[in-house]
Amino acid sequence: MIYIISLVLGIAVAGVFCFKRAKGFSVPILMWKIAASLCFILTGVAALILHPENMPYGALVIFGGVLGMCGDITLDLKGIYTQDKKPFMLSGFIFFLIGHLFYQAGILLTAKLSLVTVLVCAGVCIAFGVINILAEKLMKLHYGEYKWIVLLYSVVLALTVALSVAAMITSAFHKAYILLSAGGVLFMLSDLILSGTYFGKGKDKPIHYFTNHLAYYASQFVIMASILCIGS
Repeated sequence: MIYIISLVLGIAVAGVFCFKRAKGFSVPILMWKIAASLCFILTGVAALILHPENMPYGALVIFGGVLGMCGDITLDLKGIYTQDKKPFMLSGFIFFLIGHLFYQAGILLTAKLSLVTVLVCAGVCIAFGVINILAEKLMKLHYGEYKWIVLLYSVVLALTVALSVAAMITSAFHKAYILLSAGGVLFMLSDLILSGTYFGKGKDKPIHYFTNHLAYYASQFVIMASILCIGS
């Protein structure tokens, strides 16, 4: 029951925020964003309370979510205090990047992935990151001075998805890794929309803000849900 209550509350708060985000950036809207992020963390805590045997995986995933919330805050501050855009932008990237490392640690801790599988996943993701940078003009994007952090973050984000999918396949489609894979894909979709908003032109309309955060919060709630069934 505690998990269901936290999930329903979280979906409601995140839904309100997604509609408010379409109106732009402000301190009151940031408060809604913080509340929405706290809610997906709350669902992770509730899941771990129900299944304490799923430590330390649950703790790693929850801490990844906490770092995501830190990234949520700094990226919104970028939109509020535009004179300090660069440090807020960089710190947002870094918080999310480290958060993904915690998700990956949870996968590697629980999934029976061979070293070869992990290395293949890493190689594919490095190639993905390089292609993403080389194709910026094709995608009508301009990364500018953020090119290096975009490259690094692209590789790490892709690795979360790749490891999740590899774990799902090698575990004969265990439901926890299905959830992680779905969450990873939604996270990537959210960031694809966000890259257009940050580095493209004409992609910062209300619909872009709304869909970006809709996919993002869906991804975080789904990732937290994996705590419920990782040990089953």
